[in-house]
Amino acid sequence: MGQVTYEITDDVQFATQIVIVAFLLVVFLTIKKSSHTDVFPISVTNELKGLGILTVVFAHFTYMKVNNWEFLYPLSTIAGVGVDLFLLMSGFGLTVGMMKRPMGTLEFYKKRVIKIFIPFWIALIIMFIADFIFLDKNYGFMYMIKSALGFFPTADGFADVNSPFWYITWMMMFYILFPLFFIKKAPWLTAIILAVIALIIGGTNPLDLGSNWLHRLHSVAFSIGIVMAWLLAIKPNEKNKLVESIKNFRDNSNLPRYLVILVMALIVAYVSQHTSAKDWPTVKAILGENYLVEQLACVVIMMAFVVIFVLKKVESKFLAIYGAFSYEVYLIHWPLMGRYDVFFDYLPSWAAVIVWMVVFILVSMLLQKLVTPVSNFVDKITK
Repeated sequence: MGQVTYEITDDVQFATQIVIVAFLLVVFLTIKKSSHTDVFPISVTNELKGLGILTVVFAHFTYMKVNNWEFLYPLSTIAGVGVDLFLLMSGFGLTVGMMKRPMGTLEFYKKRVIKIFIPFWIALIIMFIADFIFLDKNYGFMYMIKSALGFFPTADGFADVNSPFWYITWMMMFYILFPLFFIKKAPWLTAIILAVIALIIGGTNPLDLGSNWLHRLHSVAFSIGIVMAWLLAIKPNEKNKLVESIKNFRDNSNLPRYLVILVMALIVAYVSQHTSAKDWPTVKAILGENYLVEQLACVVIMMAFVVIFVLKKVESKFLAIYGAFSYEVYLIHWPLMGRYDVFFDYLPSWAAVIVWMVVFILVSMLLQKLVTPVSNFVDKITK
């Protein structure tokens, strides 16, 4: 026990193939016909969240737990797309909520921001206590205070309490800025403002954050979510022509729909293997910075996935379950497998991955059970 990189002793390719086959089997065996009629309902956003967290978890198995790029390839290659999917869903969800029921800045912080912090604080407290008791690890008072405030300037897989928490810092920036700049009549303008701010902060790194190389790769996905919510918004007693066109295409165009899904799948497959700036010299010449090219590649893949999930007429319960617990899985998965792993010591690597995938959901369910009464109490006192 303790945070160490595991060296695989079994056949990497064989282990990877078993995990891929098991993953595909679970996804397809849990597929059922979709029952929704909306373009972008909760069932679709849940599946996209599930896809997003799985890309992140697979990447952390590959590059942090095992540190062998061949392990779980190619499942592990698009973690950046998973991060963008989460930011997209956040921008979309917050905008839909604000367009239906506008809130003042303080009310937004009480209703929305606190909901992010409650499970985060509970998970963080458990991590600090567990690391102190079982690993004799003390992070220091100031580190714990900064962590409780959501400030994680580094993303060190072995020194930080939970290196994926770099995302909390970046996400909180959007949550803090969103109500300050939200314009109900022009959400697209809000999206532009937030994207510009994020690009400037990511490009200049004013706080000299060690994790900024991750932040700057994810500057525009939140704003894309805002634009999507604006484009798909349906006003009372009015039809949205774009929404009606998408519905008509999805429901009444079989061959063209399959062709679009196929093209999007090919884009995902190709671009996911060509995300580096050196793969796109012309784009690099236009954008100038390598990270902007890599960000664009992630956005292209992300939007291709969105199109696929919007047009498909089936849904996977497995992806939906992982989506429903995606935030909890994000909060706990790396400390568990990074510092408290026993499965990789006693099981073949493929079996260890599969067992961990089950454990992540079970622990996330437990965390959600702990969070629910606290959230209900906070709701009562903040009304």
